[in-house]
Amino acid sequence: MEKKQVMIHQTSSEELHLLSCGYEECSTDQSYGPIVCHYYILHFVLNGQGHFYDDKSHYIINKNQYFLITPGTLVFYRADTQNPWTYTWICFNGTCVPDMLRRCHISPESPVQSFSRPDDIRRIIARMLKHPEKTPANECHIQSGLYAIFAKLCEASKASYNALESNDNFYVSQATNYILGNSDPNITVSDIANYLHISRSYLFTLFKEHLNTSPQRFLAMSRIRNACELLTNTDLPVTTIASSCGYQNPFAFSRAFKKEMEIAPSEYRQKYNNVRK
Repeated sequence: MEKKQVMIHQTSSEELHLLSCGYEECSTDQSYGPIVCHYYILHFVLNGQGHFYDDKSHYIINKNQYFLITPGTLVFYRADTQNPWTYTWICFNGTCVPDMLRRCHISPESPVQSFSRPDDIRRIIARMLKHPEKTPANECHIQSGLYAIFAKLCEASKASYNALESNDNFYVSQATNYILGNSDPNITVSDIANYLHISRSYLFTLFKEHLNTSPQRFLAMSRIRNACELLTNTDLPVTTIASSCGYQNPFAFSRAFKKEMEIAPSEYRQKYNNVRK
């Protein structure tokens, strides 16, 4: 497949219509925005890693995840400098889109979701790209592709919802809620395992199986996300932010932050702080 394929093709259905779709192998640090879109976009990450920023948060996005851009939201996204992403995407709009997203359990408040079969979406979009001319037949092909994508997302959402009934997913859900909702910056993986009354090794197995990461990594990323929020929305000293995020040594915090975010905390604040603007 070519490194970039794009099709601009507006279908006529008011309920759900395509504006464009495509596939792209992004170059190092390739970016888009900041921009406020007036339509919906779904990006499905096939390989690599990238960074997505909306007006609330910064998200690190990997293979087997997708992210939603909604109308009226200021966004910026870029490929990772070390492992740039490849993604396929659809740009769409329509009166039934909010309901379609609800059926798939896709929320603007949680724009990043996991999806274990992005190649299914890639194949659907690849077929859509073969019908660029505006003809009645091609419009049918494209509309069927759009609905096929949402069918895949609904199927995945239903499977995920049903899986939450299992003990394994219950433990993962409880563990992530405990991490994200705990105000103690010094909680450890042992604390989480003790809270759930399971062993550390079993907790590790569950996280690797269901989240493709370790509890320690998830905990570290939660702390970095908290640090990003504080750097963006407060004037607290970096040393205070480090301590509030579980780092007693500010140098260790700076190293960990730069490893994940690719810039130092002070640079991040200078670039994204809302208080000083």
